[in-house]
Amino acid sequence: MSAFELALGDVGTFKKGRMARVVWLGLRAGSEGITGLAAQVEAECGRAGFEAEARRYHAHLTLARARPRDGAILPAVPSPPELAAWRADELVLYRSRLGRGGSVYEPLKSVRLS
Repeated sequence: MSAFELALGDVGTFKKGRMARVVWLGLRAGSEGITGLAAQVEAECGRAGFEAEARRYHAHLTLARARPRDGAILPAVPSPPELAAWRADELVLYRSRLGRGGSVYEPLKSVRLS
């Protein structure tokens, strides 16, 4: 896989009915590159014996999650700042461990994108 440009886009939500479960930022550039990379990762996971994800891939950066399982009413969310695009030239595989103090992320492997 080749390196590609990424740029963050608009705010969106994953909802359960009218309640927001997750607030995220989408992409305004790079969705093709990151979707292709996700497909390669999914294929490698399948070859390793992992069950495929049933949900369609949606590139995003998670900003917040609702504590209630059914979601929460979304307060007013300001527009995101305009950030410059950057070059994605490395994939890092992380392990996340959920705990009472929040998630802890441990890098396991890095792969350079050509």
